[in-house]
Amino acid sequence: MKNVFLDTNILIDYILNRSGGHDAEQLLMHGKNGDIQLAASLLTFANMAYILKGKVDFYDLFAMLTKFINVLPMDNSQLQLALDKHVRDFEDMLQYQCAKARDCEVIITNNKRDFCEFSELPIMTAEEFLTQLT
Repeated sequence: MKNVFLDTNILIDYILNRSGGHDAEQLLMHGKNGDIQLAASLLTFANMAYILKGKVDFYDLFAMLTKFINVLPMDNSQLQLALDKHVRDFEDMLQYQCAKARDCEVIITNNKRDFCEFSELPIMTAEEFLTQLT
């Protein structure tokens, strides 16, 4: 089963029904059905809580999502690796280091540009991944 790392923007698009939200929803359904294994970092949930504060009651939503999204821990070694890289988007580098350390096979994001600057893992949008999945 494919181990798929979700970037924060994929989940935000789903929650706020933004552009790409439908593809994100389909991706989540595949995870919920057990077709793929979904993962996101603890940082993702902290970022989402900050972004969604005052917009959405996220406690129940996060509880539901974590039933089928594996929440990955982050540690000092990932932080140090990210600090050593000096990339344009530090938060994306933290996400990448987490995904890589936890053996994720692909990163799903709507911000491919920044990840493609440094990633050794495949970087896809939800739409691209869904096309390959079927």
